[in-house]
Amino acid sequence: MRKPVAVLLGLGLVAAAFAGLALAVVLGVLTASIVAVARMTGRLQPAMVRTAREDGRGGSGTPRQYRVWNDGRGTIIDM
Repeated sequence: MRKPVAVLLGLGLVAAAFAGLALAVVLGVLTASIVAVARMTGRLQPAMVRTAREDGRGGSGTPRQYRVWNDGRGTIIDM
């Protein structure tokens, strides 16, 4: 009686392993296809970052003035 139960449990484990591998393959193919479509349609472009103005308002305004000087130990760039 124990031998048929062991065989059935072994077959169940093999079937579960194959089902897990099949699920991993399906998810991998689905993810790769979504990424490929997004790249081909141009939806994976980096977003443009807008800098803040010096007067505190948002948006892109005049470029900031940077102060650069050398204090004898190295160059300092004040942004």
